[in-house]
Order: sequence, then C-alpha cells, then structure tokens
Amino acid sequence: MITSHRSAVLLTAVLVVAAACSSTAASPSATSPSPVAAASAPSTPTATVAPTATATATPNPTPMAVLPGEPWIVYQWIAESGNGLYLVRPDGSYGHRILEDVSGDLFHPDWSPDGRQIVFGRQTGDDTAEVWTADADGTNAKQMIGCLQVPCIRPYAAWSPDGTELAYVREDPPGVARPGLGSYVEVRNLATGKTRVVARPFPVGDEYVESGGPRWSPDGKRLVVMVTHWTNPPTDPMLGSSIAVVDADGSDAATPRILTAPDLFGAFPDWSPDGQRIVFSTHDLGSFQDTTMAANLYVIKPDGSGLTQVTDLHENDTRATQPTWTPDGRQIIFTWVGFDASRQNTLGERHIAFIDPDGSNLRVLDGLPATHPRLRPTP
Repeated sequence: MITSHRSAVLLTAVLVVAAACSSTAASPSATSPSPVAAASAPSTPTATVAPTATATATPNPTPMAVLPGEPWIVYQWIAESGNGLYLVRPDGSYGHRILEDVSGDLFHPDWSPDGRQIVFGRQTGDDTAEVWTADADGTNAKQMIGCLQVPCIRPYAAWSPDGTELAYVREDPPGVARPGLGSYVEVRNLATGKTRVVARPFPVGDEYVESGGPRWSPDGKRLVVMVTHWTNPPTDPMLGSSIAVVDADGSDAATPRILTAPDLFGAFPDWSPDGQRIVFSTHDLGSFQDTTMAANLYVIKPDGSGLTQVTDLHENDTRATQPTWTPDGRQIIFTWVGFDASRQNTLGERHIAFIDPDGSNLRVLDGLPATHPRLRPTP
C-alpha cells in the first residue's frame, strides 16, 4: 500500500510539475507534539496583482556561460522529454534550458551555498529517484545519491550552509524494517558518505505520518521540515500538514518541534538567511491541484511565535506556493498560480514571482511558465 501511494504521488508530480510532498483537516492526537502556534488573523498585505516583466525561455544545446557573481534563477518546468530545469535572469532575460543531456524527469533544483553548483532530483520511473549535482551552467552532472531498492528517495534535496552535506527525503523500502511508517529526512556527509536520520515518523494514533521538504538553518544546526498526516494505510485526501524544526545532529529525529497546526496545511518551508524567520505556503500544489481553497504565504519565527500571513488570497483565487528566500533575505521568491475559472489550474498559469515579507512589492515574471524557483547566491 505504501508503494502504490508513492507511485501515485510521483506520477502526479510528473504530470503537473509540482512534485508531491505536502481534504478533511485533522488536529494531532494526544500523542503528537502540540503546535506552538496556530493560524492567527493575518496582517493586511499591500501587494497588487500586476505582472511587471515579460520573459521567455528556449532550449539551449550549447551551455550558456554562467559567470561567478551573476544572478540567475534556477527553476523547473515541462520539457519535450519530461520535467526539465532552466535558468533565467531575475529580470526575465536570457532564459534557457540546462541539463538536456540528462535523461529522465528533473525536479526541485537548489543552489550550493557558493552558487557554483546545482543539486536536483532525477526520476527515471514512478518509483525510482536519485539526487544529482551539476555545475551552475548545467555541465558536469553526476549522481550523488542513488537507490538499491525502490522506492527509496524522493526528488528533493537541500545543501547545508557549509556545503559539506546534503539533506534529502528517504522512503521506507519494501521489506526493510524501519522505525515507524512513511518517509523521513536523512543527511549525508559528502566527504565520508556517512548518513544520519534527522526526522523520522512519530506515532500519532493510527495515522500514517511523513517527514519531508528539508531546508537548513543558516548556522547549519537545525532543519525546518514538513510533517504530513494521512490515514493508515495512506489514501487521499491528506489529513493535514505542519511545519516543524529538528536538530541537524538527529538527536530529536522522532520528536520534531511542531510550529503550525496540521489544519493550516503548511508546506515547502524555507529558513531566512538571518535565521529569524521561516516562510512557508499552504495547500501545496502537489496534493491540492484542483482545490478551491486559498493558498497563501506565511512567515513564522523558529520558536513558533509571530505567525504572519504575507499574501491575502482567497478561495477561488490566484495562489501563492513553493516559497524560498532570496539570498539577501529582502524578498521571497515563489510560484504564482493564476486563477482558472474551470479549476483546472493549467500548467501555463504558473510563473516566478517576488514579494517583500510584509506583502508589498509583488512582481511577477509574466510569460515564463515555471515552478520551484530559487535565486542563486552570489557571495
């Protein structure tokens, strides 16, 4: 049952470009950690919905030079052969595809701390995924973490701030005894190859609980993760999802510190460069393709206080999803999903967007279909 659930989720990712990791809402049972904060009345954002740039992207068989210090956005979108990765300048210029010589579907790109490399997930079938890296221009691609059994890895990874480790999502392989159920977050030291579990499922009555979507704190001591709740065995709809924090040494892997209530359906968290805030979205695209529920951006402090709504989008409205901080911490870059009255949420509606943490200065790169964007660090 677990294997079939994973296959369905990954197949959805291939078809809709938003890989799953994130509806009847349910609160945690008495055995689960209590959330420090629940959704509170948001401040009123001042963003206006107005595209301010037009961008295009085309395949580029010859690698385009990506020089040190140049700002680039890496993002994911559908290519002729499946999901592919692309680069574009923040003003929407010089958009082009990279890694065209790597077969399979490519997902969830992330930059190395020095901006010289990209880490991404490669999927070659419904149940087979690997973690790869490449140079910033898409050359010198190589597998870093693979699978001996399937399913074992989801196509999502994050580089540690010092560049020495990768956090990624590991599955429960069939026939292999693991504590608890569902996926968990593992960290691998790139020099030694040693791994450790930093977030594993914890008991919540008879629920099936997963951990995923890891992102590092800037000091490398903690990770923010997404904790999702399903019925057991897992079937749709998702019961809820929370944002949580764990220590990077694995000491509290089974007892994450829950920051938000499951019925907020928090997803895709990211830690601000100054370590003071965590941004996340609600009702992630992977699990809520056709929902009419609002999908908004929120920020919260790592101790669970100060929950603040950034965007003010409503039911049957445009959606804001998949946020990450810009490297200077001044803005949030995210996926803007235009409203579709037919509720089909067609792929062409998704665009790269920027917004200030207070909800002002919204800017959408119109004309460039994209998802999972990340802005390159240029130290």
